[in-house]
Amino acid sequence: MKITYGTKRVLFIAGLAVICVGAVSLVVQHTASADDTPEVSSSSSTEIILGTPHPISVPPISSEESGTSSAFVPSSGAEASAPLTTVSKPTSAPPAPTPPASSELTNKSKKPTYSSKPTASKSTTSKSGGKAGEIYVPGFGWQKPTGGQGTTVSGDWGGGEQVGIM
Repeated sequence: MKITYGTKRVLFIAGLAVICVGAVSLVVQHTASADDTPEVSSSSSTEIILGTPHPISVPPISSEESGTSSAFVPSSGAEASAPLTTVSKPTSAPPAPTPPASSELTNKSKKPTYSSKPTASKSTTSKSGGKAGEIYVPGFGWQKPTGGQGTTVSGDWGGGEQVGIM
């Protein structure tokens, strides 16, 4: 028997339909069984008694600063009257740093001096082996100049709408 493309497509759609119908029937059966909860027999009554909550009292907050109260010392079982934390504030701010008066950094009228004359490094990429009229293009080797011209397009991108931001 020869199965054509149309037959394969019909069988695939029919199989998907059978799977979907089976999944829906399982969901319906599961929800129906969850609604049928077993009833508790009324022969023994159970009562839930809710007690009244006990009032919660919060001790008043004292206005003492941190570090003036006493602490419990576990090794001796007594209280120590030493402060728990100490807060030390600096008496004054440190002075701002200033460069020395004889420094050349403060003299704006004097030009800087160099120990040696700065030279720019020249990177020459003279490759030998090219034919007359060829230029060396890094990554491509010796190429004949094409003399092509470039065009700059502004605004619309070739007659269509711009899709994103570049």
